[in-house]
Amino acid sequence: MKKTGLMILLILVMFSVNLFSQSKADENFQKLASEILDDFQKFYPVKASEKGIHKYDYLVTDYSRKSVKNKISRLKKFTTRIYKYNKINLSEENRIEQKLLRSNVEIALQDISKIKWHQRNPFIYINDAVNSVYFLLMSKHAPLDERAQNIIARMKTIPDLFVQAQDNLKNPPPVYIEEAREMIITGIDFFNSVKVELSKDFPALASEINNSAERVELSLNEFDNFLANCTPGEEASFAVGKNDFDYKLEHEYFLDFDTDSLLRIGQILFEEADSAYKAYESWLAINNPIDSVFVPNSLTKQDILDYYNWELNQVKQFLISEDILTIPEDIGECKIIETPNVFRSVIGGIAYQMPGAFNSDQTGHFYVSPISEELDAADRKSYFQKMHDRTFKRSVVHEAYPGHHLQLQMAGRSESDVRKWHDNNCLIEGWALYTEEMMYQNGLYGNDKRSYLKILGGIRFRAARIILDVKLHTGQFGREEAVDWLTGIWGGHEDYARSEVNGCALNPTYKMSYLMGKIQILELLEDYKKKEGDNFSLKEFHDRLLAEGSIPIPFIRKSWGLTK
Repeated sequence: MKKTGLMILLILVMFSVNLFSQSKADENFQKLASEILDDFQKFYPVKASEKGIHKYDYLVTDYSRKSVKNKISRLKKFTTRIYKYNKINLSEENRIEQKLLRSNVEIALQDISKIKWHQRNPFIYINDAVNSVYFLLMSKHAPLDERAQNIIARMKTIPDLFVQAQDNLKNPPPVYIEEAREMIITGIDFFNSVKVELSKDFPALASEINNSAERVELSLNEFDNFLANCTPGEEASFAVGKNDFDYKLEHEYFLDFDTDSLLRIGQILFEEADSAYKAYESWLAINNPIDSVFVPNSLTKQDILDYYNWELNQVKQFLISEDILTIPEDIGECKIIETPNVFRSVIGGIAYQMPGAFNSDQTGHFYVSPISEELDAADRKSYFQKMHDRTFKRSVVHEAYPGHHLQLQMAGRSESDVRKWHDNNCLIEGWALYTEEMMYQNGLYGNDKRSYLKILGGIRFRAARIILDVKLHTGQFGREEAVDWLTGIWGGHEDYARSEVNGCALNPTYKMSYLMGKIQILELLEDYKKKEGDNFSLKEFHDRLLAEGSIPIPFIRKSWGLTK
């Protein structure tokens, strides 16, 4: 008995020592996590503002050679320090956070030291300049008079940003020059409107506002002149190449296949979706012809916006009444607004701007295409047909409920700053795409058979994007070849196809994330059903998934005990 008692005591002591050791390791790891996050927020202050972190609202990114060199050095040191925790006992949550931090550091290091976006893409400078002010205008974390001081501070630093751009850029790809110059036009309009509106609100600051805004406009014009006269790179120089694309698949998305496999997956998915779409389209033409509708003479812009808001509330109430998932009573408002002028060159249709996971105010903004104040007969017919068919429901599902607005709101409720900072596009865009078909299956559209054609079209479109993404960035598609291919698929709409191709060239791996994310969620759902058996609840699955934040789906799979 004495020997047994000593053994139990020894085990308890060892258990306590291990707990203490893990607790200390977790504490030290969290200090490292805070250090890394603060470093990211200081170097990327505009992203920090977008996320709702306002410590560096007076700064824009410093892309000077010295700053970039120092950032690379810090990233390398962070990599070494993060990897040391591979052999240290951490809690399950901190082990996930370690992988998330490692991913952030590795992808940042790839972007800044290998791909070197600051040396090849002029668009990032204009995007940073515009967003640096726009995010502060949209945020409600502080009164406008407080935000105005940081807006002025940022406008004063923007001319230096464009000086750095001219010093850094070497033979930028033609598509990047085109996109940058197009945004410069709307950027000048944006800063002019900021100058007018802020001067009106704060007459005592009018002189300082006008001077700083005019310097920004001058620097934008000078940058435009630089881009017009610089020597562009080769037409296909936007392509990051197979190695860097593969690296992102592994280290950013944690996918266990390369670009060759991804392309094959995309081609198979496209063939299946295209066949299903055409077959269903033919069936509808015979069995469900489109009805003509009465067109009112008095349809106004406000009528259309009122309909949009009504539809948003209808979808939200459907989710609650059908018990599909949980919507907290204190969820932030989703405001439907026309796309700001400055973004109309890069947002062709609808989009969602998140409120920022760290922001005290959780109002999200749902951008819709601008509506003319004066609607002619053709406009009234088009808008009223859409209202009659209630086609805006699909947009609400993807962008608001239960799509981006709800998902990002729930992600922002995480207690982990690391999770709140992390944005995995396969989860974010995959969830929004998943909800489109899920809501159809759960009866949102009633007997409207044409809605399923749109869902099939959305799947086909995202499958085409996978092919586009891989082929463009591995040199298998030239830009014009890609435009012709997309135009052929849609039977016209060359301008839209060109916009898609240019957007894909700007952001490798983003376009593939929609459908690949949806597929991962569907696989997770099937395995979760098998595990839960008779206890399976779709609502519980959705609530658990949304509570995880915007992290890679393989991490969620593992933490749920669903490892393949």
